[in-house]
Amino acid sequence: MLSRRAKYRAYSSHYQRLNTYPDWEAAETDPARHACTKPWLPDRRDARILDFGCGWGHQLLSLWSARYENIEGVELTPEQAAIANECAQGRVPIACQDGCEYLAGKNGVYDLIILNDVLEHIPAPEVTGLLLQIKAAVVPSGRVAIRVPNMSCLIAAFSFFADCTHVGGYTEFSLAQVLDRAGFENHCFITDAPLARWKQWRPWAPWRHLGLRCRLNRRLHAFVYWASGKPTKPSIFSHNIEVYSHKPSEKEN
Repeated sequence: MLSRRAKYRAYSSHYQRLNTYPDWEAAETDPARHACTKPWLPDRRDARILDFGCGWGHQLLSLWSARYENIEGVELTPEQAAIANECAQGRVPIACQDGCEYLAGKNGVYDLIILNDVLEHIPAPEVTGLLLQIKAAVVPSGRVAIRVPNMSCLIAAFSFFADCTHVGGYTEFSLAQVLDRAGFENHCFITDAPLARWKQWRPWAPWRHLGLRCRLNRRLHAFVYWASGKPTKPSIFSHNIEVYSHKPSEKEN
């Protein structure tokens, strides 16, 4: 059986087919344009945040642009970590290590741990153990933020099979299930609501920033699920699911 690192040999070649390099210089020039605005962000700019499986550091760039002061990344594969460090140029610390080994002994350290596009690479029997370790590493009432491909989406097969290292898929229901198993609570799913961005609207391109693509996607999925006759239907139809959840407070523990 391949070791975890051997499984991702030459992964950057594949990753480059789907991604562009993070542009830290552009973020430095115009940080507001690149700043993360997710609802799971801590209120305090000195909150300690870990990007678990940070890849080339795109999420780290957006956190740095949002002026978070204590951010760090950990990446399993040397090739990916080397590119992340080369792009970041020392702006944030990025370790090349197995994420579980990196968290060993770190209990109640982080305010937030982010797992973007990580869980789908982890075999199902290992996911609960990983989330338990994540929960131990965050402070009471701390958060985990997760993004995975959405198996409820009509293009789920493309999202899943675009990467041969994917071994697990999730819907909003199964994702809540594994978070429940690990003892997280108050799961908050980020819905793909078709909000109009009026500040970005321009009369020479009136179709942009009105949420039209999202509205059409929701209507199409709603019809398909209605036609299927399934009594339980998903509420998120974007190609990814995003959720953040909370570790119970000390009193609840």
